[in-house]
Amino acid sequence: MAGEAAKGTMGIFVIFVLSRALHPMVIDYSKVDGKMLYSKNSPAIMSQVFSMLFVNFLAWQEEGMKGVKACWEIPKGASIFIVIGLWYAFGDFLEMLSMGAMTGGVYQLLLQSKLLITAVMMMYLKGTMQSDLQWSVLVAATLAISAFVMVDTTSDGDDSGIPLMGVAMVLFKVGVSCYAAVLSDAKLKGFNDMSMSAKLSLMSVARVIASIAIATVMEPQVQPSLEWKAAGFFDHWTFATWIVTVSFTSKSLITLYLLKSLDGIQKNVGEALAVIVIFVGQIAAGSSVFDLCAFLLACLVVLLVRIYGLAGKAKVKSPEAGTTPVIAAGKNGSDLKVISNV
Repeated sequence: MAGEAAKGTMGIFVIFVLSRALHPMVIDYSKVDGKMLYSKNSPAIMSQVFSMLFVNFLAWQEEGMKGVKACWEIPKGASIFIVIGLWYAFGDFLEMLSMGAMTGGVYQLLLQSKLLITAVMMMYLKGTMQSDLQWSVLVAATLAISAFVMVDTTSDGDDSGIPLMGVAMVLFKVGVSCYAAVLSDAKLKGFNDMSMSAKLSLMSVARVIASIAIATVMEPQVQPSLEWKAAGFFDHWTFATWIVTVSFTSKSLITLYLLKSLDGIQKNVGEALAVIVIFVGQIAAGSSVFDLCAFLLACLVVLLVRIYGLAGKAKVKSPEAGTTPVIAAGKNGSDLKVISNV
């Protein structure tokens, strides 16, 4: 039984890694001459519509029309869903802006900065402190990520230099997603009487509304000639854009339903390993050449992410045994949990 459970967890882990790797790759595939011609928010909006339909279908299977009705009942404090949905929708938009300025591998690796950003955020919002070992690992991972971005930028033959605006957008997206996760964890506890399907349905509706509002403000028009013209929702959509939409939807549903079987270390290591999968996939597709330095830096980041997770589980050793305590479990950071969404 234990062996079967381990195989099941390994299967979920592999699916998780592939979902995190394939998503940036299909976004790269949807570009035309390195640019996104379609509205950056449209795939995210459609994916949330599909997610809403899916959770309503699950509610119908579990409780019939009663479950579907619960998905559309507006509870007291429904404004919380709107606020959280706005933050997640803004994170989706920032993700597409970031991917418009860089390749999937660099984007995925930069996402690992969420460990440092979350640690700082949890310190100020919840008073959760990291140990000296954890801070050292986080700084080392940040340096390795920075080195990878510089090596990847100089090795792809592009003379434009480091995409500073794209990097800023990724870091902004990570900050927004981390804040939304902390906000969700703190605020949604007051809705324990609602089913999970009802919560997810309301969240999807809120994200659709917020995404439409963001698209209206941030991407209102295009100018193909001398006159301004309103951009259609499906303008420049191709088969590749539909693949991006399906990828958004599957990534979101995998995050919601499969990750309960993985612990925090497995999730973080899986997201880091996705960088290696993207790296190999780009070489196999002929879109890049093998760079040993970039590959070793990517492996280093994966290793540091795992060390960070293990540091959070370190036991406190008794001073009477002649050793110095390294880290305390629980309050000092082992319960720090990072939640994606993009």
